[in-house]
Amino acid sequence: VPVDFHARYDCKGKEYVYKIWNSPQRNPFLHVRYLHYKKPLDVDLLNETAQSFVGKHDFSAFCASKATVDDFVRTVEYAKVTREEEEVCFVVKADGFLYNMVRIMVGTLLEVAEGKIAADGIREIINSLERENAGRTAPAHGLYLNKVFYQE
Repeated sequence: VPVDFHARYDCKGKEYVYKIWNSPQRNPFLHVRYLHYKKPLDVDLLNETAQSFVGKHDFSAFCASKATVDDFVRTVEYAKVTREEEEVCFVVKADGFLYNMVRIMVGTLLEVAEGKIAADGIREIINSLERENAGRTAPAHGLYLNKVFYQE
């Protein structure tokens, strides 16, 4: 790499994975690494809803209120929800992320699953630019930085 290479500032994008153990029974081997969510999740509904995150948007509503950044615009390349048996994963790739952005996205999707937020309401939340319109912040123990991209 060049001498002036910076691992954080030269990155072109990141991919995060948020892992949920979706079962009435807690998995003793995963309880500190996954969010345990007992109620059944409609992965098809959540995956369809997650598509509203894709694109270039001001994600002020999906950022912790204490954030001290100047620009809240990020471009999400993809967002998807998948299931493999009891494991549900939210995977999102963007050119950058705001503080708690992925955890708030997941919390919002869980509120969609619970019927507290309309499945077609994500765009309205994004456009509102208001944190209080988005869902809760999911716990940190399900969040993983999966990939860092340095080339486009």
